[in-house]
Amino acid sequence: MAALDLTRRTIAVIPGTGNVGSRLAFQYAKAGLSVVVGSRDAAKAQQIAAQISKETQSSSVKGLTNAEAAASGDIIIWNPSGPLETREKLLKSLASHLVDKIIVDVTNVHYLFGQSEWGRISSTLLNRDALGAPARWTTAFKATFAHFLREDLPDVNNPHTTFVAGDDPEAVATTIALVETIPGFKGANAGPLENSRIVELLGPQLVVLDKLNAGGKSSAYWKLGV
Repeated sequence: MAALDLTRRTIAVIPGTGNVGSRLAFQYAKAGLSVVVGSRDAAKAQQIAAQISKETQSSSVKGLTNAEAAASGDIIIWNPSGPLETREKLLKSLASHLVDKIIVDVTNVHYLFGQSEWGRISSTLLNRDALGAPARWTTAFKATFAHFLREDLPDVNNPHTTFVAGDDPEAVATTIALVETIPGFKGANAGPLENSRIVELLGPQLVVLDKLNAGGKSSAYWKLGV
């Protein structure tokens, strides 16, 4: 199934004021897409949106509350931080706005759990269950250091790979298209959403490999050889 035409969709980053969220919002605005920056603090969202608009010369960036962003977005970039209970509470509060939408989960639960829990569950599966409403969940950027999303974009001739898992073919294709909107990134189909348990293992392992080989400079990444 063909991916959605991204130029006809609004990308809502919730929240879009943190390290990863603001960088993704910047990249999508730079690519000419309609972007909504969400935050529990509307003034903060508007400040970040104004900054992105100025830097990208885009008139299609708005700053709204998380609820307003969820309601106006066609595709949701899910990027909360903090304890699982806080994340799930926010998700449930937005449930009525998220029904049947594509939700791209860029979080990683394994930074919160000990190694004994790794591979048993994923943040995406927990979020899907917590939402309590039908939605088309996918994964992306779960093993990407934030600075690669803006300050140190990968070489387009040697792209970083991000693995996209999901059960809905259209949602997976759309997420891969979103990934590849950002210069230097390539999306790879990682199979069904259940495989998000495997995809999330890549994040902590990058941190370990980076400490061993790059002195903790956050320079490691995954590349799928074909």
